[in-house]
Amino acid sequence: MIWNSAHGRPGFLDGGGEMGVLTRDHDWSAHPLGPPAGWSSLLKSTLRLVLASNHPMFIFWGDDLYQFYNDAYRRTLGADRHPASLGQRGAECWNEAWHIIGPELAAVMAGGSPTWHENALVPLTRNGKREDRYWTYGYSPIEDEEGVRGVLVVCTDVTHDMRTRQLLKQSYVTVVESMDEGLAVIRIMLDDAGQPADYRFLEVNPAFERQTGLLDVVGKTARHLVPGLEERWFQTYGKVALTGESVRFLEGSAPMNRWFEVYATPVGPRDELMVALMFRDVSDRIRSEQALRTADRRKDEFLAMLAHELRNPLAPISAAAELLQQPGTNAARVQHASAVIGRQVRHITGLIDDLLDVSRVTRGMIPLNTSATDLLRVVADAIEQVRPLIDSHGHLLTVSTPPAPVLVTGDAKRLVQVLANLLSNAVKYTPGGGDIMLRLDADGARVKLAVIDNGIGMTADVLAHAFDLFVQAERETDRSQGGLGIGLALVKSLVELHGGTVEAQSAGLGQGSRFTIVLPQLAAEAADGAAEDAPTAGGAAAAVAAEDGPAAASSGVPPAGAASHALRAMVVDDNEDAAAMLAMFLEIHGHAVLIEEEPAHVVQKALAFRPHVCLLDIGLPGMDGYELARRLRATPELAGLVLIAVTGYGDAQARQQATAAGFDHHFVKPIDPAKLVALVATLA
Repeated sequence: MIWNSAHGRPGFLDGGGEMGVLTRDHDWSAHPLGPPAGWSSLLKSTLRLVLASNHPMFIFWGDDLYQFYNDAYRRTLGADRHPASLGQRGAECWNEAWHIIGPELAAVMAGGSPTWHENALVPLTRNGKREDRYWTYGYSPIEDEEGVRGVLVVCTDVTHDMRTRQLLKQSYVTVVESMDEGLAVIRIMLDDAGQPADYRFLEVNPAFERQTGLLDVVGKTARHLVPGLEERWFQTYGKVALTGESVRFLEGSAPMNRWFEVYATPVGPRDELMVALMFRDVSDRIRSEQALRTADRRKDEFLAMLAHELRNPLAPISAAAELLQQPGTNAARVQHASAVIGRQVRHITGLIDDLLDVSRVTRGMIPLNTSATDLLRVVADAIEQVRPLIDSHGHLLTVSTPPAPVLVTGDAKRLVQVLANLLSNAVKYTPGGGDIMLRLDADGARVKLAVIDNGIGMTADVLAHAFDLFVQAERETDRSQGGLGIGLALVKSLVELHGGTVEAQSAGLGQGSRFTIVLPQLAAEAADGAAEDAPTAGGAAAAVAAEDGPAAASSGVPPAGAASHALRAMVVDDNEDAAAMLAMFLEIHGHAVLIEEEPAHVVQKALAFRPHVCLLDIGLPGMDGYELARRLRATPELAGLVLIAVTGYGDAQARQQATAAGFDHHFVKPIDPAKLVALVATLA
């Protein structure tokens, strides 16, 4: 006997789909067959064969005909029998049909020959209703040297095929009136060239309207009823009428906004060109499948985005680490490199914390430490967290709050996280020097927190999915905001854990955005005087101009007498740390370097600096690195300039895009400084 020690059970029960799980988990200790470990080898091998099969199969075992079955057979049982029939006596399970199948089973158990039945009627009760079910099935003895020990049943439910045959033999009226599926009889209309051009509805059943949404169709043509109906419908039905060959297919129609499973077969004399259609609207199923594919695509996009976001901070970290190992690095550069590493590690830590938070929230594993919480304190703490980001973008933040404490029952830390997230979002998607407003209002029963900006806004499609996981308003290579697309999903989950709601509003692109949180207010007398010393957040409005970007990282163009290996290099990257690290490595090796953060200024600066080589980040704000490369290549004065792409995307498509845009080389973050320096040395 094979024993699966990892799971503490016999190995013959491994796998087998849902029925394998149910068989493993079933309590056999009180069953007459006893625990699986004691079952006969014949039962074990037969049961393993049945569970592994995709064809409906069933076992009657022992004198009492105890039952086992696989996933394919399970679907035919209905809720009346599944899962209770597992291990049940056959006579108890199939009481209403035992007079049909019992004697035959007894004959096989007594040593009789195998049996086989085609399209046999065996009425059954399923889902509380008596049904006429047709089966093609066979009984085979399961035997060893001691005799027949059980019966193996191989079967197929052919009820659908039998009913279809019967319905097609009946009159058109009987067929039309009896089917749950949509049913129609159409006549194909040919053009002068003998090709299908249209079809006319001759008869339909009551379900036709429900399945198609079309009314009063008899006598009318498809082109009249559905203007713009796709040509493939006419060709498919025309082929059935002209060739006499039936067809079953799944197809969608954009004008009807539906998907159908269709069975089309010719009826009547061939020259009448009539086709019977039996169909079902499966739009809900198809849309669900499409939603799953969309979710899978978002997962792939998220993984690519995660790789990109992690590569970005890894690039300056790697460069800084290499710099610290270079001989002759002065103390100032060591201090700067250390600061770079610290900042970027904190950035990575923030990304990981966000991932862990959203994972715990979506699984309901974040406990809230709730107490009476003053939202004035929450507002102040959130602003304190985001203030450096606001100032660096030169935004004006205006805060409006009531003079008195505004109490809610909540986790102060999580509420600060929610508000800081919304403020950060507003900063990221508002161009520099924009306006951001934070409003806190209380009307007695509810509290409203609104974050309003005059930034890039959102389209209706983005609004519809704003709080979905792994969704961002922008995903193209020119996006410079970063993040993993989980912030708003986390906001929504945390707000709902507090019994509140959050809503996103925008008038469209360029019209700014508004995010409103609504929470139940806690009466002041119920808070036992909590938060009496909470500060107000008023007066926090400020407008701090962003500091100018860093100056060129070198002293300029090298003198005429510079060493022959020295080059002029231009580094274009909006990540200040990444640009500074690249510049330092190039400078250490004798090259002159100019740093530029704004892609719009690169061509002008390059004309003045006349670099030999230019390193371009792809994910630049406003204009991606591909477009910038094309502009540099289109400038005659910069002919011969070597372009190196620096990007977090390393797939084949990204490399092809870089080559097509005019790049000579392609480096994936984090860059290996030694390889970069070696490459630049070959250009001297």
